[in-house]
Amino acid sequence: MDIKFGLKLWSTNTDLIDQATRLIDEKIFSYLELLVIPGTRISQFTIDVPYIIHIPHHKFSVNIGEASKKEYNMEKINEAMIWADKLDAKYLILHAGHGSMKDASEVLGEISDYRMLLENMPKVGLDNEKMIGYSPEQIEEMIGISNIGLCLDFGHAVKAAVSLGKDYKVYMKEFLRFEPKVFHMSDGMLNNEKDEHLSFGKGELDFKYLLACVMSNNSKFITIETLRENQKSLQEDVQNVEFLKNIIDTIA
Repeated sequence: MDIKFGLKLWSTNTDLIDQATRLIDEKIFSYLELLVIPGTRISQFTIDVPYIIHIPHHKFSVNIGEASKKEYNMEKINEAMIWADKLDAKYLILHAGHGSMKDASEVLGEISDYRMLLENMPKVGLDNEKMIGYSPEQIEEMIGISNIGLCLDFGHAVKAAVSLGKDYKVYMKEFLRFEPKVFHMSDGMLNNEKDEHLSFGKGELDFKYLLACVMSNNSKFITIETLRENQKSLQEDVQNVEFLKNIIDTIA
């Protein structure tokens, strides 16, 4: 099985670098997915591990669906590209955001980086934003004829299905035609349309089904995107990987 599990860190998590490096050395994780927080420095992350870079999202005022922020958006996207260059990252991930499909598509049309992946969104944001890029049709429109790929966030797709009153398993399959390069995985409840990022087993998702989706896909990078109760330890991330490996053993 060639599934590669990724550990998610923010560039403010400098206190977790040693733990993260050890877990990659021990082959529990295969790579770091690093969210670049504006104003942080790259120096402590110049370590010999495989990287995927996540561009700042709307929590950090980056939103490609908002025309008034275009200059700031492009500035932060370009900064993340520099991090990706220096860390030899395989991919860059960008949230589809909220607001205008037209404005978001214009930004995407100006990006020519072959590493860029667009991440699908839930239909409703945590602050009740009207998200874009929540459906396969919108993803197709935003990507257009560019060489931008897809990061399929399972949690976001499930929440969009809940909002739309659709079976999430049927809805999920519609995204697979884009041959996602990276998957984001977390648990959640099926009576809530807002993202929760629960640890595996604390929600209601069928991980045997989700893993089967990954196994049917050419690229098999799975970033664990669960919230940590203990911000000083990566043990919960390890437990979540073990949870998935136990399921894989039953379907391999």
